[in-house]
Amino acid sequence: MIEKISDKLRQLRQRVGEYPTKNLNITLEPLSLLAFLKAQKEITPAIFWQDKAHQRRVVCLGAIDDINHIPEINDEARYYGGLAFQQQGKQWQNFPAVRFIRPALEFSEENSVLTLICHFDGNTSIETTLLLLATLRPSAPLNNISTQITSRNDSPNQQHWAELVDLAIEYKALLPKVVLSRQTELICETQLDYCDLLAQWHEANPNSFLFSFKFAKDNVFIGCSPERLFERSDNKLQTEALAGTVNRGRNEREDNILLQSLLTDKKIDRENYLVQEFIIANLKRLKAQVSCEEPHVLQLHNVQHLCVPIHAQLPPETSDAELLYRLHPTPAVGGSPKLPALQFINDNEPYLRGWYAGAVGHLSANHSDFSVAIRSALLTEKRIKLFAGAGIVTGSIAEQEWQELDNKIHTILDIITLKGEQ
Repeated sequence: MIEKISDKLRQLRQRVGEYPTKNLNITLEPLSLLAFLKAQKEITPAIFWQDKAHQRRVVCLGAIDDINHIPEINDEARYYGGLAFQQQGKQWQNFPAVRFIRPALEFSEENSVLTLICHFDGNTSIETTLLLLATLRPSAPLNNISTQITSRNDSPNQQHWAELVDLAIEYKALLPKVVLSRQTELICETQLDYCDLLAQWHEANPNSFLFSFKFAKDNVFIGCSPERLFERSDNKLQTEALAGTVNRGRNEREDNILLQSLLTDKKIDRENYLVQEFIIANLKRLKAQVSCEEPHVLQLHNVQHLCVPIHAQLPPETSDAELLYRLHPTPAVGGSPKLPALQFINDNEPYLRGWYAGAVGHLSANHSDFSVAIRSALLTEKRIKLFAGAGIVTGSIAEQEWQELDNKIHTILDIITLKGEQ
């Protein structure tokens, strides 16, 4: 594979010179992209992306552009990255408020066809790409994770959580909904491989986005998120209100009872409606034509969510930057009204969310796709920080919401300790 790519690059050099202005696309034999990414431990940036419908799976290696703003694109460029939920602390030093990269090498699999896109912009030399190519290693096998958790620390702890829930409910006149969250830090006996973890996470929850962003060698942000922020194809947009959560049942009958409760519970309906209202209002401010589908239930391994798909026809001049700043963060991860909810979170949560509950994805001139970075984790050697949130509205009970947080991280806890295999 390396020799074939190198030959194509040398041929390109003979045709256009050392600094091409257009990308080079090369069709390759299929390979497991996660297994391939696992072997490239020394390369940063390194990004993995898989969309919710499994139509596209991507590995990005290296970068020809690394920026701290949302790019405006009118050519063949594609950028990958995201926006943070809030200001960053020390643990988020490689994940600023906004960061996007244009990869040097983009391995893209669509409809079982693997294409390598070598990105060029007139400033990157073929020699630089050849040097990066020479560092690539053959795929490494994906393995089941098996380790022991030696310590766990929840921030906030359960007592503090109960106090925050009570405080949020006291503010119900100003805050009909606020989403509170928790960081669960685990120390493991052995180092976790994030590609192994992603593969098993996706196996448990296949109807989710799958992503990893590694900007430096010492940490990586990963996720298996069920929530779409938006997908734009030219001027057509689809998004969703994903809010309201119940457990999966112990058997089919209990599962169906819980599913029906999602569709009929007034508290859940109110929580979801606040998200719908926010999304529709902000799309209409962009002069979009908006329509909603009927609610349905999205079932995951341990929980199920109420989901309302939303479609919009956008004016031609609408930019991805406008969409991101209008729609992120939605009340599904922040609250309603937006600014008071975000202020409450900033003032009261005992840790900084960083890219958790942020927006991650990719954008190009014709197509952009972003997920809300929930069901996510930050890995550093033997340490993993898991994140989960719960919407607090009138009628919320702190103990039940705490259990919801546990349910949302249960899948990844099972993977780490192999409990799901027993």
